[in-house]
Amino acid sequence: MLGSMKEYWLCAGGANVDVQGITSAALLPGTSNPGIVRQTAGGVARNVADHLARLGEEVLLFALVGEDAEGEWLRQMTAQSGVATIGMVRVPGGRTGRYLAIRAADGELLAAISDMAVNEAWTEQMMEDGVKRLQHATGLFLDANLPEWVIRRFLREGMRRGIPVVADPVSVKKAERWRGLLHGVKLIVIDTDELEVLTGKPASSVAGAEAAASILLNEGVQQVIVLGGENGLYVCRQSEALWLPQPDCSLRETAKDAFVAGVLAALRKTESLAEQAAFGVTVAERAAA
Repeated sequence: MLGSMKEYWLCAGGANVDVQGITSAALLPGTSNPGIVRQTAGGVARNVADHLARLGEEVLLFALVGEDAEGEWLRQMTAQSGVATIGMVRVPGGRTGRYLAIRAADGELLAAISDMAVNEAWTEQMMEDGVKRLQHATGLFLDANLPEWVIRRFLREGMRRGIPVVADPVSVKKAERWRGLLHGVKLIVIDTDELEVLTGKPASSVAGAEAAASILLNEGVQQVIVLGGENGLYVCRQSEALWLPQPDCSLRETAKDAFVAGVLAALRKTESLAEQAAFGVTVAERAAA
């Protein structure tokens, strides 16, 4: 499949197995609770790649999995949407990343455990293989599940080749990996908590989000999309800024990944910030349905 791909998005970052336990009644700690347990393919870069492929984009995913049954299952599930999985590397003796979540019946997250040590197992050879694949890439998506040195290397090579780079902070803790690395980044999609980490400024209010986003623009990011919760979406570049209404679906977790994929698919089709965000919302709503 890869041999026939001439232009593609290269997505690099996390790929893991998501296990969700949803209680059917109020959670009682210290005992077994009735409910439903589901297993799905997850990971930010993997999810974005999956949605991009379903939108008709050519996509190559670079992510680490273990030498285990879960890793092979994850590769097969990802390939089903049309993603080229040659970059999903098996780490010898490694354990595929897992995310275990316990949720209330209404979806509220009650507790979670993240087992993602495999993401730190990048080697220089893996990095070289990734850099080689940038030759025909027309876009580069990087999430903060990558070690910082890997982010730096992909950034340097992508920008040297003039490839648009899209950054995803992933979480409040991992967002710190992007500090000082954003100059020249085409787009970052970020929520207000992550924005506060990267700028050191409060961002929960409308005025705060605008001021914090302007800091990222001044650091060299070309476009910023702030997921502002009930305040809506704030989309901006140096020459333009606007607020869009809060979407009907919550842009969190997998719905956020779908939103990002929609925006990425729209980047080459329109310069309009509003149209890019609107298409992202459409993809997220379809994924959440």
